[in-house]
Amino acid sequence: MALPKKSESKYQPPIHAGDTASDLLARWGFDSNNVAILPDRHPQHRECTRHGRYPISTVDDLGTIRYMSPVCPVCAAEQASRRLMESAAIPARYIDCDFSNYVVEVTGQQTALDTCRDYAEHFDERARKGSCLILCGDPGTGKNHLASAIARAVLAQGRSVLHVTAYDIIARIRQTWQQRGVGNSTELEVIRGFAEVGLLIIDEVGKTFGSDGERVHLFEVIDHRYRDMRPTMILSNEDIDGIEKYLGKAAFDRLCQNGGLLRFDWQSHRRGKEYGSDPAA
Repeated sequence: MALPKKSESKYQPPIHAGDTASDLLARWGFDSNNVAILPDRHPQHRECTRHGRYPISTVDDLGTIRYMSPVCPVCAAEQASRRLMESAAIPARYIDCDFSNYVVEVTGQQTALDTCRDYAEHFDERARKGSCLILCGDPGTGKNHLASAIARAVLAQGRSVLHVTAYDIIARIRQTWQQRGVGNSTELEVIRGFAEVGLLIIDEVGKTFGSDGERVHLFEVIDHRYRDMRPTMILSNEDIDGIEKYLGKAAFDRLCQNGGLLRFDWQSHRRGKEYGSDPAA
C-alpha cells in the first residue's frame, strides 16, 4: 500500500523554534518564499477595529508554535455572553440590568443591593450549600432588576442560568401530557431539565390559580433541586405567608434551608417620584 502524501497525513509534527528554515519548509511542504511560517516570525498579531491588537500565534517554552483562532478574543467573549443571556431567557426589559445601574433611594434598597451582590459574588459557596434566595414585595420595587443582575454575574462565572415564570414551568410540564409521540419529552425529563440548571429563577410566584396540581408541579422542581443542592431564586408579589400558602409548606421549607429572604417594601419606581416628599423618609 502506498504511503499517504505529507499533505494527506493526519499527523503533523510540532514546529520548534530551533528547527532550521529549510527543515521546517521541507517538513510542511511550503514554498520557500513563504516566510510567514518561520519561527522567528512569531508571535503574530492582528488588529481589531474595536479592541485593538490581539495575538493569533505564540511560541511556548519548548519552542513550539501555537496558533490561536484569528478572531478578536474580546469580540468572541461578547458574542458568547449574548448567547448565554439568550439561553438564560432573561426578559428583554431586564437584559441590561446590573448592580451598577440599580438606583438606591432608601435604606432597604441598599440592603437589597448589598445582599444580592454578595449572593452573586459568592455563588460558588451558595451552590455548594444549595442556598436559595426569595425576593418578595410589591410590583415595581426592583426584584427583577436585581435578579437579572445576579443572573449576569452567575453567567459570567461560567454557570448556567434560567429565568422563567411559575406559569412557564407548569405549562411546560402539562404539555407533555399531550405529547405522547416518539422523541417527545416526558414529564420527568422536563422536571429534570429545570432541576439541572445552575441557577433557576422562578418569577411571578403566586400569579397562577394555586391549585393542588400546580403546587405539585412546582414542588417537584423545587424538591429535585433541593436534593441536588442547586440554588433556586423565587420572585413574588406575595408576602411570606402568601408564598408559603401558594407553594405549600414542604416546598417553602426547602427554599428556606440555608437560604435568604428580602422584603421589597418601598414605593414602585414605575409610578415615578412623588415630588416634594423625602425619599429617605
